[in-house]
Amino acid sequence: MENVLTIAGSDSLAGGGLQADLKTFEEFNVFGLSVITSVANIFPDDLKINVLSPKLVHEQIDSVTSQVKIAACKTGLLGSVENIQLVAEIINEYQIPVVVDPVLAFKEGTSDNDPDYLEAMKNDLLPLATITTPNISEAEQLSGIGISNKEDIQLASSEIQQLGVPNVLIKDGRETGDDYLLTGIEQHWISGEKLISNTTNGAGCTLSAAITALLSQNKTILESVTIAKKFVHDAIELGVPIDTNSGSVWQGATRKKGNQI
Repeated sequence: MENVLTIAGSDSLAGGGLQADLKTFEEFNVFGLSVITSVANIFPDDLKINVLSPKLVHEQIDSVTSQVKIAACKTGLLGSVENIQLVAEIINEYQIPVVVDPVLAFKEGTSDNDPDYLEAMKNDLLPLATITTPNISEAEQLSGIGISNKEDIQLASSEIQQLGVPNVLIKDGRETGDDYLLTGIEQHWISGEKLISNTTNGAGCTLSAAITALLSQNKTILESVTIAKKFVHDAIELGVPIDTNSGSVWQGATRKKGNQI
């Protein structure tokens, strides 16, 4: 069994964040380890994020890497420029697949528009990534391109690739359900059914975690993204409502449906 690491924030509702990552890892038969970068307390009309210090983050990473051989790693919300730089410095020491979920926008309606944070993500972390998985809003911020159609998505993906990350997956869940994957010079539109559902909290975290698990098992980028996308579709379809307006994906959905991963 492979060991995989998530470096991400904690989600009080457990739909996203490292909770979603760890649940996803279990479904893919890998052992998940975690480093907490922040604590997000989510309310119906508010989102409170408390960022941990680089010292605490570093201590957690040392605890993991000094004892366990990691096969792949994903990053989620890092919370501060200092945490981005710390994580980038440590990741650079290891030759393993790294999935960067940039987490610049939240379904709860807030986004991190700190220009220094964005620049650190672009300059320090993305060049070390195997693949990055921005949604449309995050892709706009990373590329500087406003996205309104498929051609814009392709252009934005190319701009993000120029930052040094060889593989870029832009998630177009807000419109068609089709995602665009740029791998080197190869382009792939990965079709998907657009679900009308409120149980989408944690979809992005779950997707990137599934990709991480699959890469640790030596799947190709295209295989990993395709399998992960189907997994997230099931997770949304059988998601867990919180109230009439929101809910979380359920990582056990594929297993519940009796499907093989």
